[in-house]
Amino acid sequence: MEVLRFVPARSLPLHSKFSTKDAVSTSSNAVKCSRIKPLIYATLSNPGAEILPSAEKVSRVPPLNGPIPSSASAPLLRVSPSSLQCDSGYLLPNENLGRTVVDDGTLNAMEYLTNILASRVYDVAYESPLQLATKLSERWGVNVWLKREDLQPVFSFKLRGAYNMMAKLPKEQLERGVICSSAGNHAQGVALSAQRLGCNAVIAMPVTTPEIKWRSVERLGATVVLIGDSYDEAQAYAKKRAEEEGRTFIPPFDHPDVIIGQGTVGMEIVKQTKGPIEAIFCLLVVVGL
Repeated sequence: MEVLRFVPARSLPLHSKFSTKDAVSTSSNAVKCSRIKPLIYATLSNPGAEILPSAEKVSRVPPLNGPIPSSASAPLLRVSPSSLQCDSGYLLPNENLGRTVVDDGTLNAMEYLTNILASRVYDVAYESPLQLATKLSERWGVNVWLKREDLQPVFSFKLRGAYNMMAKLPKEQLERGVICSSAGNHAQGVALSAQRLGCNAVIAMPVTTPEIKWRSVERLGATVVLIGDSYDEAQAYAKKRAEEEGRTFIPPFDHPDVIIGQGTVGMEIVKQTKGPIEAIFCLLVVVGL
């Protein structure tokens, strides 16, 4: 199994709290290469579907004596491992990195990459270490490394995206202040970023937010407003107040500058890993990573 990796042309001037030795080291506890086996989890909507060892074309020609199948009853395509691989210069199959214009006007893949390399997140965040999970590695027969984002100042990667977006705001916008809606980690990321950048921050949090979380946000100097029974209600309040007061709304995800900030996690993994990367697993919930 192969994955795409980007290697910087030169070492990046990252201000890390951890040394390279601390981040990744060759350990006697690491699982030997001879034991490493690919580990793939997949969920098939059709239990009878087959994964072929080589790329094969799937015939869609209907039987001569049978009716033409409708699109609704068409059989599922069989998937081959080669479909997971991309040619050089592509991030996704048939997705050319060199395109200068994207249909919806957003950044293309290469622009995301270059902006990640130039991100300012290290003004406030650390280059977190990769730590070998010895027990998991022994259990599964592979080297499992954990990216220790829990060692960040606010115990989460959310600081990266929040700071990267806020650091790019013009001085006039920062002076008007920022606002966000969150139930915890993003709130602390925005609060600490505002403290470092010297701007006012308002954080809208649902009334169900545990006291330990909103107290942590207040300690970072932000103004906490407990509003609404859900995140959606808190978000609606934050967006409305942003319009009324001229504040900048800082979303937890789905914004290019936030994505770029979070993307520095991947850049660090590539930099810190000394061997080939078989796979990277991240949370499958709306957290913006």
